Amino acid sequence: MATPPGAADLNTPLSALCWQAVRQRAATSAVIGIALAMSVGLPSAAQEQGRKPSLAVLDFAVSDHSPLPDPAAVRANLAASGKTPADWLVQALSSYEAYQLVDRSRVAAAVQGECSAATCALETGKVLGASRVVYGTIIKVSRLIWYADAALLDVAAGKVLRSEELEIKGNIAQLLPRAMPSMARRLAAADPLLAKRHLDRKRLSAVEVRAFLAATSDNPPPDLTDLDLSGLDLAGVDFKRADLSRSSLARARLRGARMFAVKLVDATASGADLEGAVLDLGVLERADLTGADLRKASLYASILTGAILDDADLRGARVIAPMTGARLSRAKLADADLGADRGNQPMGIMRTDATSSDLSGADLSGAN
Repeated sequence: MATPPGAADLNTPLSALCWQAVRQRAATSAVIGIALAMSVGLPSAAQEQGRKPSLAVLDFAVSDHSPLPDPAAVRANLAASGKTPADWLVQALSSYEAYQLVDRSRVAAAVQGECSAATCALETGKVLGASRVVYGTIIKVSRLIWYADAALLDVAAGKVLRSEELEIKGNIAQLLPRAMPSMARRLAAADPLLAKRHLDRKRLSAVEVRAFLAATSDNPPPDLTDLDLSGLDLAGVDFKRADLSRSSLARARLRGARMFAVKLVDATASGADLEGAVLDLGVLERADLTGADLRKASLYASILTGAILDDADLRGARVIAPMTGARLSRAKLADADLGADRGNQPMGIMRTDATSSDLSGADLSGAN
């Protein structure tokens, strides 16, 4: 992945990027929430070939964008969790045994003031001799809504490998310890140095998935990342805005499933039966839906940037979504609703944007 979505420019403070993302999500009503942790770990250190990469985690910058800003109260709220956001992240990362973590006292001594931009993180990483640096921002938006943003920086290459954002809704002191393990897993999974370790997907049964979702609320959304759900019968299931990023749903039966606002970034759903499924406001960036059955499915205001829909069947589907760079070669789009939604004026006219998409051989007969 050359430049993952959300990756920071080296001269841009992460707090600025995160606040821009907050505004964009508010405009589209898309919610990317924190996830309840499920046990999907990296292999043990004994399986690692060669030296573990060193990683320095910097203290998170803290910003208060709430209607009545009170920086002291914000820091007190975070402290009530028992650890700083960075310390929670260090604890989660250490459990993977994937990195040699730089001692926190050395990190504190190397950082002068706030370090919330990639340029600062890069220089700090060089001083510490670290292979990787994680830096981030915590933003309070309102009394109950917070955003956490973190980026993983490759010091030798001088570039951000991945930035991740989490929305935290509720008591920050209670939810921060659960948000950071989710953040840690996402960042570690994106590190090419760890790709050789092979992050095995945990296999769940349909019964386990249904039971987990039945016992979970959508606040925070369920964490179903990095799982093997291929071939399962999950027809009609309410996924409660779940994060299914990087999971495999290949050939799964998802007919009529309620997948409103789910996150399927880098997920695989090739050959899946999604007829009549509701994927409105879903984030399907780079999702592989090759040959999937999406007849009469609804993808209103979903994000399909870079998605692969070659040979997919979207006849009669409602697809009003940004899909820049998507692949739809030989896709069946007969009678599909691709037109602007003039009934959604308060949010601006929603329309399908297929700029730079591959529609070679696609059937668009009867589509509007």
